[in-house]
Amino acid sequence: SSSSNASMSQAVGLAAQFGISIPNSQSEQKMVYPEILKSRNLCKQVLKQKFDSKQFGKQKSLLSILMGVNVEGGLSSNKLESLAIESLLKLISIKEDKLTGVISIAVHAGEPNLAAEINNVFIEQLDTHQRNHNKLKTSEARKFIQERIYDTEKELQIVENKLKNFM
Repeated sequence: SSSSNASMSQAVGLAAQFGISIPNSQSEQKMVYPEILKSRNLCKQVLKQKFDSKQFGKQKSLLSILMGVNVEGGLSSNKLESLAIESLLKLISIKEDKLTGVISIAVHAGEPNLAAEINNVFIEQLDTHQRNHNKLKTSEARKFIQERIYDTEKELQIVENKLKNFM
């Protein structure tokens, strides 16, 4: 689940001190894990990883495992990657329990150890994606707050100068 709640609530609290209202609804924080797991970007990252296979050998990329060790059918690298992504998506199934929010990822491969490794890589890549997403959201909030602080300081200086002139 999303771990940005603590950092976001701190940012929201700081913003509130400056009179800025930032919505902090949990529904906005909900990640769509099944869609992310089946995204082409995440699959590309998984395809680049190296795996050990009894049939294909040690430390082979998933791309070469799925498309054959010697991939030279005259296909462009984009077409090859696209075919590999389609093959990979057929190997995975994702189930989400709506009541508990628990998501189950199952990878079906010819070798149990290979399936477990692919599953672990999907989880690692999802974790990395979530960390990057949280970092981006936090940095956007921080930037917004810093800009607001700067604007507020300028307004305060103008009001102080008016007060000095009045006195």
